[in-house]
Amino acid sequence: MSELLSDNDCEKALIGLDGWAYNDVYKNIEKTFSFNNFEAAVTFVQHVTSISIELNHYPDIAIGKGGTAKITSTTNDVNGVTEKDVALAESIEILVSG
Repeated sequence: MSELLSDNDCEKALIGLDGWAYNDVYKNIEKTFSFNNFEAAVTFVQHVTSISIELNHYPDIAIGKGGTAKITSTTNDVNGVTEKDVALAESIEILVSG
């Protein structure tokens, strides 16, 4: 089981992960990505799915018809954010920067 990060540790862990935010009410991290169209957002989500399977950690994903994809991650076992969530966010950032 992963160890729950404190609110302060969550904020620190997101430094350098542009656009990611910690929600201290819902105890998750989230970011909305914008694409040119719906199809591009779906392709992005397919890549996020592959990353999630590799990390064995699965976020909530909402795809908007305008070409957005919102990724929300939390670790249900501890009802909050852990290093698993941060690792997922880091891997997604590598995907979009590459």
